Amino acid sequence: MNQKKHIIILGGGQTAAYAAQEIRKINASSKLTIISEENHLPYERPPLSKDLILDKINFDQCLFFSKNYYLKNNIDFVKNTKIVSADFLNQKIYSLKETAFNYDKLLIATGSSNKLLTVDKKEILPDENLIYLRNVDESVKIKNKITKANNILIIGGGFIGLEIASSSSQLGKKVTILERGDQLMGRVIPREIASIVEEKHKNNGNKIYLNADIKKINKLETGSYELFFNSSEKIISDLIIVGIGSLPNTDIFKNTKLNIENGIVTDEYCQTSVTNIYAAGDVANFYHPYYGMHIRLEAFKHAQNHGINAGKNIVGNKTSYKEIPWMWSDQFDLNLQMTGLCYDFDNIAQRGKDLSEGIIYFFLKSRKIIGACGIGVGGKIGRDIRLAGKLSEKNIKVTKEILADKKQKLNKII
Repeated sequence: MNQKKHIIILGGGQTAAYAAQEIRKINASSKLTIISEENHLPYERPPLSKDLILDKINFDQCLFFSKNYYLKNNIDFVKNTKIVSADFLNQKIYSLKETAFNYDKLLIATGSSNKLLTVDKKEILPDENLIYLRNVDESVKIKNKITKANNILIIGGGFIGLEIASSSSQLGKKVTILERGDQLMGRVIPREIASIVEEKHKNNGNKIYLNADIKKINKLETGSYELFFNSSEKIISDLIIVGIGSLPNTDIFKNTKLNIENGIVTDEYCQTSVTNIYAAGDVANFYHPYYGMHIRLEAFKHAQNHGINAGKNIVGNKTSYKEIPWMWSDQFDLNLQMTGLCYDFDNIAQRGKDLSEGIIYFFLKSRKIIGACGIGVGGKIGRDIRLAGKLSEKNIKVTKEILADKKQKLNKII
């Protein structure tokens, strides 16, 4: 690649930060610009629902790289700039203020946005005491609101909702969780693990309603809300926090030649359907050669690794993205981890019998691990989850009996 050419990374999150770092490792002289809507340098988002709310860390500790890193590596970081349109023919993108940015190669790393709650066919927008969590400003607002609230209602029983519920409970608050599905974390987590998490929350005083169908939300004169769900249930809450999933940020590119289907469709090299345009992270629906299909992931480790892979491919180091998915969640004293995809399997093996030693479910297809999900107190299951990912990556066949026997060390199989 001609070192004088301009690379623009659109989006200011984890994917952007690590793509820029990788580009600079390989090519120190190209012009490199990150354009972000936020007023902050790229930062970790997982602590927003856990450690930041509990004051275990401050915001500066969430930054991936310091301001000096971007200056030292000649990375131009443009803040508070919303890109609203693109002209791929002339290789330009335009901001809300009609400023044009010319590029030679463009990485789209715009991430995802919160799904809005819909009640009686009306979207419920954020309000003073009804909050969605996506960025650090919303996390700070939630933290401040939680300190003053007594009754907190969480709508959505996914990772974000449950982590906020755990944090709020540890602060002594009365918490209720409404989940539309018939289990917690239903999109990605096996029912066996979801049941353990549900019991943990209930044992710590959190109320959980599954199959919750919200009928109406009324704001009261006091600033609180009354919410009606199912046939006759009613909850009055000081604070409502909504976490019902997200959607890829692709609106800018709807009328372009980009192939968009549940995100921007890419190949295993982060290349989109338009030459010199790449996509990575939450916004990308990428082809995974191991699973033989397109996948869109919203996970911390994926955002980082996919950004690194995009950076390599943008500067000409053609590299297939083969990372096995991995994610985690901390709730109370429990650590949940998952690797791979826990569906489309023909056999299951359970390793461990209780939370003190950790419980892992391995999901097999043709004797290969396609996914594993575990839970335990502290870091009991981390090592075997990582090894399960390596067994998947290397296409190693293994029996259900070996996986179920804790005396059998998984590292001896690799």
